Amino acid sequence: MTSTSWWDGILAIGLLAPLLLLRQWAPDGFPNGSILVVVLSAASWAFSAALGGSPLGVFALSLAGAMILTRLPRHRFIAILGFCAASAALGAMVFITRPFTLLTAANYLLIPAGTTLFICIVMALVERYSDILLALERAKQTEAELAVARERIRFASDLHDIQGHTLHVIKLKTALAKQITDSDPVAAKRELDEVQRLIADTIARTQDLVHAQRRLNVASEAENAKNLLEAAGIAVTIATINPVGGAESALLAQALRETTTNILRHSNSTRTTITIDTHRIEIVNDGAGTGPLPPLGGLGTLRRRLEESGGTLDLARESGSFRTTATVPVPAPVASTSEYDR
Repeated sequence: MTSTSWWDGILAIGLLAPLLLLRQWAPDGFPNGSILVVVLSAASWAFSAALGGSPLGVFALSLAGAMILTRLPRHRFIAILGFCAASAALGAMVFITRPFTLLTAANYLLIPAGTTLFICIVMALVERYSDILLALERAKQTEAELAVARERIRFASDLHDIQGHTLHVIKLKTALAKQITDSDPVAAKRELDEVQRLIADTIARTQDLVHAQRRLNVASEAENAKNLLEAAGIAVTIATINPVGGAESALLAQALRETTTNILRHSNSTRTTITIDTHRIEIVNDGAGTGPLPPLGGLGTLRRRLEESGGTLDLARESGSFRTTATVPVPAPVASTSEYDR
């Protein structure tokens, strides 16, 4: 729009070089070909200045240099000042074709140096902002890992509560049965029967723990999921249409627990909505990837358990969101018996 001669087209060509760097921009490190881009941009600015082109021809060089200098590990300020001086020095090429005047010196020396300094300051602020965002992202990932670790510790504590005391009792009873086998076989058999009962009870309680049926209900699991997700920086909305109770609560609570773990491990979610109904729970989170559904781990096992009990587990990925819907069958109403029927 400001072109006055054919060589102003050099500006457009010179701008292509830093645009290539922008395409390779990453949170850290230097893009490939950085030095080559700076050299090409410097040549473009020198050529434009020598032909008396627009002083804005320095923009490509300023941008390319700022992208590199702001990532230097040390002496960045000195390097930036030197780069501003170099931009002005290249602008002095204008005096090859034009006489020296204060206006020309201002346009091709002061303006290029000031433009370069301004762009370097802006890029330094952008770098600082990017560093803060990267640190926050890493903190979020750490929080998610800690949340998963706390969940594992809670599971390990429950498992210890179930098996630790029981195994100690079994050890004592088997030792006692061994001692009295010859002197009192009846008492020894009684102790071994008790050991067998303890083992069966421990197996059942351990299976309940694995399937999250031990002291597991939707209300407490929803509160736990809210705490875990919010600790990872995820906003949580819980909508309870009807409370869930009875035997179906355990399976729905397990679906909520497994989904919460998957959100923490496998998504970049910022918002999660949990909807609880009498025989249904739905969890929707953003930050889901694209493509086909991944292989199911814990959710696959849960789906089989729900289907065995007559329920369903539906998974859907749409528009960057992941939807998990678990339902359990509605129990048949108990028919009342009237005095006439009796």
